[in-house]
Amino acid sequence: MNYSRLIEALNNPTKKLFALFLAATMVINFVSDGVTEFLWNLINTYTTRWPLWSQALLPVALLVGLLLLIYFTDIPSWIKALLYRIGAIPTETPQANVTKLTKIYPGLIVAMSPTDDSPAEVAIRYHWNQGHLPHLRHCWLICTDKSLPYANQLVSRLAVEGITQTLKVHYGPNLLIDPNQSEPPLSLLVSDDQIDDPNYIQRLVDAIYADAATQAGLSEPEVIADYTGATKGMTAGILLACATPDRPLQYISQIYPNQLMAVDVSYRLRPIKRRRRRP
Repeated sequence: MNYSRLIEALNNPTKKLFALFLAATMVINFVSDGVTEFLWNLINTYTTRWPLWSQALLPVALLVGLLLLIYFTDIPSWIKALLYRIGAIPTETPQANVTKLTKIYPGLIVAMSPTDDSPAEVAIRYHWNQGHLPHLRHCWLICTDKSLPYANQLVSRLAVEGITQTLKVHYGPNLLIDPNQSEPPLSLLVSDDQIDDPNYIQRLVDAIYADAATQAGLSEPEVIADYTGATKGMTAGILLACATPDRPLQYISQIYPNQLMAVDVSYRLRPIKRRRRRP
């Protein structure tokens, strides 16, 4: 027997698809008919009041019950986790691919460093694209008490060059509505006691994306977040808020000066459901 031809046939994607479709069709029909027949015989064992035509409704009721189990319980997640453990399906490996940034974004979220040569200015000027279309239209500048004076100087320089005529820079005590909580508005001027709080920064970035959609008319894929000049806590919050392919990320390379790198996130983070403790 020619094993190479056998292996080639088994790895043929077209044959795999047809074989999977054929097997699934036969198995599903066999299981559905068997379960329906079993339930109908079980019902007839205890009662004979059900009319014969009600047998046709049994598969429909069974289908509705299965759909409710799928959409309103964690059974699919349990089955998937079990298949992962026994090796029946390969484990998904979260990836964050880094490439050279070549795209210009109309929206930018950036953290201001307390220096005259803040990475925020590099990011802003890159997406400003020397005023050529497309170019940056809205920038949300996250500041601290220490970096606010440097942000004022940066905005003044941009104004002298005429950049702020078509670029709106949101910074300082600008208030943003938190879309996830009914609490007081959040400020782009982060206080010292919240600088290292990733949860607060995550909420702030979420509020910025909500503000971009409602006030600037920008969708999430049109707003990129830069975490180069942020503190470690702020960086963690920005990454948590942008752990989805819909929210692009960037940073400035330390190897190539002023080179912006795009971070392509290929996974999503979902909050863990905490079980209520019994009293």
